Amino acid sequence: MAVRVTPGPTDPSEDHTLSEAVRARTADELREVREVAANWRTALAAMVTLVTAVSVIRGRDTIVGLASGARVLVGVLLLLAIVAASVGAFLASRSAFGLPKAERTVLRLTDLVAAERARVHRAVRDLRAAIVLTFVTLALIVAAVGVVWYGPAA
Repeated sequence: MAVRVTPGPTDPSEDHTLSEAVRARTADELREVREVAANWRTALAAMVTLVTAVSVIRGRDTIVGLASGARVLVGVLLLLAIVAASVGAFLASRSAFGLPKAERTVLRLTDLVAAERARVHRAVRDLRAAIVLTFVTLALIVAAVGVVWYGPAA
């Protein structure tokens, strides 16, 4: 008859120490991601401000000499830029601050690790989308300016 040796139950203080280490590590990661996200949120807010300020200050004077199709194209490009920047700012804000929600109590260490990693992954995913939307916004603004400068005259 073979004897099988298996580890016994872990010491509760060991689980507590490990869970605290997991929380501290993921808290550091999450803090880093959120600091970066706050900076991207500021950049997107600046772009929204730029688009709206130029649209309001320059207004119709900017597109008055363009053909009607070019005027519509400029309007659509600027509208898409505002939408992209707004969605990006929301995602960057969500990455920076998270959304309040009730969290279930975690009883097992593996569940704790999974939950903490999921929080970090969500923040990183939102930050990546916000970064992409920042460049999309910039491309749309540049395209709108290009149409204004080089579009067909009326």
